[in-house]
Amino acid sequence: MFDNSKDRISLDSAAENAGGYVDYVPGRPLVIEADYHALSNYCRKKGVRPSDITEDEYSVFLYDEPLVYT
Repeated sequence: MFDNSKDRISLDSAAENAGGYVDYVPGRPLVIEADYHALSNYCRKKGVRPSDITEDEYSVFLYDEPLVYT
C-alpha cells in the first residue's frame, strides 16, 4: 500500500494529529476537518452513532482551520 517508510511515517503523523482516525487516498491531499477521536468518544459516552448527532454537537469537534497534508 505504501511506497516507502516515509509515506508510512507521514500517515502515522497525520493520524496522531487527528486523534487516530484518517481517510487516506493516494495522490490526494489528506484533509482532516474535525477531531474524530474526541467525536468518537463523545458518541460512545452518549450511546449514539456519529451520524445521529446534531450539527451543533458536531460543530464542537471542528477545527478552526482544517488540517491539510499533501
